Amino acid sequence: MSGAISHSISHSISGSVSGSVSGSMSGSMGGMTLIELTLVVVVLALGMSVAAPGFKKIMGRNQTTTQINELVTAINLARSEAAKISGVISVQATDPSDSQNKFGKGWCVVAGNPGHCDGTLIRSFPAPVGVNRINSESASLPFNAFGETNDGATRTFLFCAPEKQRLITITPVGRAKIDGAVIGDC
Repeated sequence: MSGAISHSISHSISGSVSGSVSGSMSGSMGGMTLIELTLVVVVLALGMSVAAPGFKKIMGRNQTTTQINELVTAINLARSEAAKISGVISVQATDPSDSQNKFGKGWCVVAGNPGHCDGTLIRSFPAPVGVNRINSESASLPFNAFGETNDGATRTFLFCAPEKQRLITITPVGRAKIDGAVIGDC
C-alpha cells in the first residue's frame, strides 16, 4: 500500500510543477516597450545631471585632502629620517622663486639643509594639481636629530585650493597639526 501512496504523491507533485511551468509560458511575452525604455533612459540621465556637480566637488575635496596629507607625510618622513641618522634632514621647496607660493611647485626631503633639492635626495613630491598656493615662512623646514624643528620655532604652511583651505602648523617638537585656514588668508 505504501507503494501506491508514494506513486500517487509523486504524480501529483510532478503534475502541479509541469502545469505551473506551462501555464506561465502561455501568457504574453515579458519585456519593455520602446517608450518605457526611453522613459527609463531619460530618468537616469536627469539623475546623473543632478548628481554630477556634487560628485565633482567631492572629488576635488578628496584630491586636496590627499595633497595635504602628502605634505604632512613629507614632514613626518623628514622627522623620522633625522632621528634615524642622528643628523639634519629638511623639507625643501622645489622652486621657491614665488614668495607667495614657495611650495606650490613641489617639495622634497633631503639630507642636511642645502636650501634646494639638489642635495642627497630622500624623496621628491611633485607639484600638487589644482592648488592655488602653498606658502610658508621659509622655503626650508629642517629637523634635528631629535625630530624637532632645527631652529626651535613653530612653522606654518598655508594650503589654498578652491575646495579646501588648510593651515598646517609644525610645533617646535616637530608635530604637524592640520586646521582650517582663516577665511581671507588664501
